[in-house]
This record gives sequence, C-alpha cells and structure tokens, in this order.
Amino acid sequence: MEVANKRKIQKKKRATATKKSSGKNVKNLENKRKSPKKKTTTKKGQTKNKRNTKKKSAPIRSLIMNSLFYGVILLMVIGSLIFAVSKDQNKSFLGYRFFGVLTDSMVPRDPKTQKGGFHAGDVIIVKNIAGEDAEVGDIITFRPNINSKAFLTHRVKEKLDHLDNHEGTYYITQGDANLVEDTPVNSEQVVGKKIAVLPKIGGILNFITNNLLLSIVFLFSVFGFITVMKHYVLNK
Repeated sequence: MEVANKRKIQKKKRATATKKSSGKNVKNLENKRKSPKKKTTTKKGQTKNKRNTKKKSAPIRSLIMNSLFYGVILLMVIGSLIFAVSKDQNKSFLGYRFFGVLTDSMVPRDPKTQKGGFHAGDVIIVKNIAGEDAEVGDIITFRPNINSKAFLTHRVKEKLDHLDNHEGTYYITQGDANLVEDTPVNSEQVVGKKIAVLPKIGGILNFITNNLLLSIVFLFSVFGFITVMKHYVLNK
C-alpha cells in the first residue's frame, strides 16, 4: 500500500510539473504573439511621422519652386525689356538706358585705381543725369559731338567751368585702356552715368537680334519645360 501511495504522489507531482511547464509555454507563445504587434505599432507611428514631415516640407518645397519659377519668368521679362530698349539707344526705360559695348577702351590698365571698367560684349546700364552733375572719376556716356548718333562711355578725368573763352561745364574724358584723352565734352553732350555692367550679355542680345524667331521658340520651350517640372515636383 505504501508503495502504491508513493507512486500516486509521484504521478501527481509529474502532472503538476507538466501543467506548469505547459503554462509557461503558453505564456511564452502569447508574449511572442504580442511582441510583433508592438513592433507593428512602432512602424505605424514612424509612417505617421514621415507623412507629417512630408506635409510640413511640402509648403516649403512649393515656396522654393514657385520662387525659382517666377524668378526665371522675371529674368525673361527683364531680358526682353533690355532687348527692346537697347535696339534704340536714344530711348530710356524708367530713366535708364542699356548700351552694348563694342570696344575694349574701358578695360582697366590698373584695376586697383581704375574701378568699374568693362569689356567688349558687355552691356552697361546708364542712368540719365543732368549734364552738369557728373564728377571726376565718374564713367559717363556722351555723344562725341552734339549731332552724333553714336555714343562713347569713358571716365571723367577733369571737370571745367569754362573752356578757352567759353563758359559752361566741360569734361576731359579718357578711356581706361587709352593713352590719350578725348576731345573735351560739354554738358549738353552728356547722356548719363554708368551704374552697372552685365557681363557678356551683348553677345546674347546680338544673337536674339539676328535670330528673333529661333529665340522666341527657345524662350517658350524653356517656359514650358519649367512649368512641367514645377507641376511634376510639387505633385510627386
């Protein structure tokens, strides 16, 4: 009888141990099943954060693209105005004139002292001024004589209140690259003062002048390309 009781007690212990171990296995399986859900939740959170970041960056990207787009259009308009005005150098736009540089007479021999020079092929922007307002050191645009249709743009070396027996405002001018002075200029010959240089734009204007139809087609092509790229990038 004692032996039988011992066997029953051992069986009960084994059964209890088996139940405990199976319970642990069930818990482990449940934990494993639960853990991927936590990872999935994290991924969902990351996806939401990415979407929010994209939403926040979209207006900034849109602003940058719009600025570039309208900036290019503005440059096209300005270029067209320069082209229109430079065809007739007797006309000014809002008090400014555009002149194409044909020679290298204003290429500085000494860049340290001769500032503001320019080269053939550049375009200079000249502000209209009263003939008496130029000062020594200014680079002025003037007619070589009162009836001339051509223009020169040289630096003022000296300002005079008379020339020989003639009273008035006169200027002694000279190109930075030239070794001799120009014929004295009176205030009535002065058109304006150079304020800025657009390097090598003259070649582009000459090309537009000689290939007007091709230039128009090119500008429309560029405009269309920019429009397509703008919509593509913003809607991506």
